[in-house]
Amino acid sequence: MLATVHPKPEGAQSKSFAERLRHFRESAGLSLDELADRAKISKTYLWELEKDKAGEKKPSADVLLRIASVLSVTIADLLALPTVKVDHGAAVELAPSLREFRDRMAKLKTPLSEQDLHDLAVMKFRGAQPQTANEWHQLYLALIASTGKRRPR
Repeated sequence: MLATVHPKPEGAQSKSFAERLRHFRESAGLSLDELADRAKISKTYLWELEKDKAGEKKPSADVLLRIASVLSVTIADLLALPTVKVDHGAAVELAPSLREFRDRMAKLKTPLSEQDLHDLAVMKFRGAQPQTANEWHQLYLALIASTGKRRPR
């Protein structure tokens, strides 16, 4: 798997969070009301974020994620942070314990989708991956629970 670091364009970091937020909202063609409604935050708070040129407001990661999701951008885009682009076309090697988990799920008649398998295979926490099929299963269940996404049946 190849990864490339992409610094933000010149000038993006000189803009305040408020300016970037407004730019992304307007680029998406959304009003304050529409963005606030879709992101499930108050219009007043969103207005305050867009007017906060001094950067005194510190929205939580949850608020940033909800805004970014609605605007189809990343939190890194909102905060003008460099990003890493991963080439998903590269072949991914499955760890033996992940292959065991995949086979277990198939036997249980709940096979993993190719996307789920790929996402698990490239996932690391502090540079490590689960070491047993049981650990992969726990991780998989935690991800399903935290994202609220269920596999189609």
